[in-house]
Amino acid sequence: MIDSASAYLLVQAGDGFIGFAAFRPTEKKLMGWVVYKTEEASKLEEQLGAIAAKHTWVHTNYQKVLLVQYAPTNVLVPAILNNDAGKELLLEQNIGPQQNSVLFRDIVLQQSLVNHYAVDALMAAALNKRFSKGDWWHVQSLLLTKQAAGGVCVTATIYFNEVQLTVERNGNWLLLQSYSYQTPEDVLYHILNVMQQLDLTQEETTIYLQGMIDQHSALYDVLYSYILHLQLKDELQYSFPAATDEHPVHLSASLDQVLVCVS
Repeated sequence: MIDSASAYLLVQAGDGFIGFAAFRPTEKKLMGWVVYKTEEASKLEEQLGAIAAKHTWVHTNYQKVLLVQYAPTNVLVPAILNNDAGKELLLEQNIGPQQNSVLFRDIVLQQSLVNHYAVDALMAAALNKRFSKGDWWHVQSLLLTKQAAGGVCVTATIYFNEVQLTVERNGNWLLLQSYSYQTPEDVLYHILNVMQQLDLTQEETTIYLQGMIDQHSALYDVLYSYILHLQLKDELQYSFPAATDEHPVHLSASLDQVLVCVS
């Protein structure tokens, strides 16, 4: 049984998936984590009920509930240039019309940024109804609350249909961007293009890989064949269940990176 009164619940709302992670930040311990592919948005409320029935710890009676948007429907704006009145136009110009969406914003004081983002209206309604105490965040906002790494750190996080690329150098965030992909070659292109744009050479740069990627997949084979220094993330700050073939360390690393930001 999970003692939810002293724990947090993180709800992952992504493009094509929904996830739930129960954790105790004071102990840096994960107590439960499940991820499901989502069905059509109109059936999400029904699916949430089925998930909660199967995993009884998925409920709202936690010390804190965080609803985290993972979809790349966001725009980061320097705080000094922010204009809330123009957020709809800003999102439309950068990521296209946002019909049937609910708009949110995060203020990232650590970087003097405002993150405007859109959440599918049906998804927002279903999650707000079930987790009425939840606070919305965008995953990029959470990552940006932490100091960037020293040296050069390039991380590729794989989700179901999306790759998130972050580039940190000498304590500064140079890039935090998500891209949709259809083929392994798409992911390779995005990584190599970012390296070229930021003048990062293959000889001097390690690409850290984490998230939903199988070492025996076509995606991993393509990246391993064309990236000189590719390394699966193998360090965790939180205590996770023992790694298995179905739940390797690099999969846990994608969640661990976010949990550290809300501890």
